[in-house]
Amino acid sequence: MIFLTYIPLLLLVLLLLTLVRRRSFKIVPCFFAYAAFAVAADIARFATHNHHPSYRLTYWVTEAGYDVLGMLVMYEVLRKVLGDLTRAWWSRLIFPAVLIAGIGMSVARANVVPSRLSGIEFYIAVGEIAVRFVQVFVFAGLVTLVPLLGLRWRQYPFGVATGFGLYATVMLLATTKFSDFGTRFKLLWGWTSLVAYSVAVLIWIWFFSVPQKASTPNSELSAASAGDLKQYKDALRRMR
Repeated sequence: MIFLTYIPLLLLVLLLLTLVRRRSFKIVPCFFAYAAFAVAADIARFATHNHHPSYRLTYWVTEAGYDVLGMLVMYEVLRKVLGDLTRAWWSRLIFPAVLIAGIGMSVARANVVPSRLSGIEFYIAVGEIAVRFVQVFVFAGLVTLVPLLGLRWRQYPFGVATGFGLYATVMLLATTKFSDFGTRFKLLWGWTSLVAYSVAVLIWIWFFSVPQKASTPNSELSAASAGDLKQYKDALRRMR
């Protein structure tokens, strides 16, 4: 049974090897850094799991790292998607707006549901929930954007957002239930987290299992034809 807890680490190693083979660090460097950090963090947690003080410190330090890298990855996704589609000034305001909304909702939730944590651990936990909200917002935005502009979904940044978006949605719902039911939900929450994250990593492996199609300058995502680009520009011009 304990073997099942190693599944996410094994999948992360496979993901990291896939990213290296596809040289994806040139396209999504922040996500590559996230994957490498995730492998190192899991190894550090497994190495210290028998020593409670060391494990506790390792856990919260790595959680803070996940918070920072999670935000950077979402910024990278939006920058690549919007940078390839529009140079409008308002596009630079989208990520700050999403970030503020995510932090605001996390802080509001912390006020409604009192936390048992205190000090730096409390702020790390609030940051984690904020990252989850940001990931859900970005994923929902891309789900809307793809059919609106007729973009191809199987692109690396979209794959990154899909994995994070689905995982974040499940974890936000699970965290809410955990708050409602307390320790009775703890075991189920743990397995839900493991399964959801494993599915997210499988999604990333699937998206990165094929090479990114060759793109024209400033069109890393869609490699669109001239007619497609004109259609995108016309749609975006109406949105200004």
